[in-house]
Amino acid sequence: MRYADTVLFSDLDGTLFNSRGEVSAENVAAIRYYMSRGGRFAISTGRQPDNALFYWPGAETNAPSVVLNGAAVYDFSAGVYSHCVTIPRAGLDPVLRAVLREIPGADVQMYIAGGIRYVTPESTANRQFLDLHRPCAFTSLEALEGEGVFKCLLYAPPAQEEALRAVLARGEGTAYRIVPGTTDVGGVITYYELLPLGVSKGTAIDALRTHPDLAGRTFLAAGDYWNDYELLRAVDTAVAPANAIQEIRAVSRFVTADNNHHAIARIICDIIPEM
Repeated sequence: MRYADTVLFSDLDGTLFNSRGEVSAENVAAIRYYMSRGGRFAISTGRQPDNALFYWPGAETNAPSVVLNGAAVYDFSAGVYSHCVTIPRAGLDPVLRAVLREIPGADVQMYIAGGIRYVTPESTANRQFLDLHRPCAFTSLEALEGEGVFKCLLYAPPAQEEALRAVLARGEGTAYRIVPGTTDVGGVITYYELLPLGVSKGTAIDALRTHPDLAGRTFLAAGDYWNDYELLRAVDTAVAPANAIQEIRAVSRFVTADNNHHAIARIICDIIPEM
């Protein structure tokens, strides 16, 4: 298949990024070659754009990217959001106030168009969780009144995790959906993500089908974890790196090299030309 007939969406963590959080020179070279031949390359991530740029300066893309696990689409070249879906504040704010009141050790992050905002103090923030979500700013829930919120991330120390989950359940299924997550960067940590109802990476892909620069192209995507499941089901051709969880490999047409062996380069150089 010609590169000019395709668009490739890549997850970041566990797919484009290696286990050190880096984009290999092999992946960068392959992406540049792909784009020079007419291919459209974008990312599909749970990260906020500034946070993605923090780990991948430049973010070499030439198509609108899926960010915030599908709550928005972002054009890195223009610095513009589109297809934005937010959590209703009437259902979100009472729950966050309860977390602040009842779970004193919690970290609460709110994701708005301006970036990541902590509404809990920096002095009590879990250092690992904080370092994974830079750049960010510390403020108050009251100061963000009226802001559209794409998603929230919350963490509590293990002894308070059950209590946090119980508080979050008060708005589950009415104001937002809860997506548990884990990271092992710097040590295993469990967190909870609040997303707008009905939102996933897959719904953002559906919205991008009509984008004038992408219409008619074959949509490919690569991802490794649960938040990529709807993404891979929404595209025409799904690819999993070898390190992906079994459920992701099961819904993928191809399994390629793992994220430490240039998975995206292998898709560009080996898989697309043979399709």
